Amino acid sequence: MKKTTQIYLLLLVAVISAAVFFFMGGKPSMEELKKSVAPAASLYPEAKSVSEKLGFINDDSQDIHLSDLTEGKWSLLYFGYTSCPDVCPMDLSKISQSYQLMQHSDKLQVVFVSVDPMRDIGNLDNFASTFNSSFLGLTARQDEMMSISKTLGVYHEVVQSQKLAQEDHSNHGEHSHEVGGDEEHGSTEMAHYDLDHTSSYLLFNPNLELTALLTSPHEAVPMAEALDKIIGTLGKD
Repeated sequence: MKKTTQIYLLLLVAVISAAVFFFMGGKPSMEELKKSVAPAASLYPEAKSVSEKLGFINDDSQDIHLSDLTEGKWSLLYFGYTSCPDVCPMDLSKISQSYQLMQHSDKLQVVFVSVDPMRDIGNLDNFASTFNSSFLGLTARQDEMMSISKTLGVYHEVVQSQKLAQEDHSNHGEHSHEVGGDEEHGSTEMAHYDLDHTSSYLLFNPNLELTALLTSPHEAVPMAEALDKIIGTLGKD
């Protein structure tokens, strides 16, 4: 009798465990997922709602919200600029490789976000699509870009070109580095400058909540595996 009771208890535990597993969809816990995607990605303990900060402009300087482009997909935002000599092209190439390796690429929209709106408007989509025809390009007006960057923890800073600084000193201002006034924004900007920035890869869920960061070293295969695990586990079918 005692043995029969033990068997029944074991069966009951097994049934309950199976029911819980089925109810949870056989998905790992957040802590298990966090460990499984490290070190390629770092999951936030809770997704951060930042939708109000995801207003951008396109190549025509038209206002556009990220939701207008993602259509319910996950989105991976990469922050850089088109005149970046080597890091940005290399990073975007790796993202493209990862995208092609992914099982859930159809659920992800990759967006290149320029932190250099003055020089990059008009070349955003063209630059992004160079790496993958499905990649899109956006930026924001200068003051709004600073606000977006601060909210999302993206670092970039305008610095004077060392080469041009030397030319200024030797020529004593004989040649100007200014371009014509920006009619839309009503100001005259300096065209010759450098940008100091840190590459940022930010992953947003379909609700446009900041969910994860892709972390260094950014390698194609680990990134693809991490993105697939996150989207496959947390994503909507």
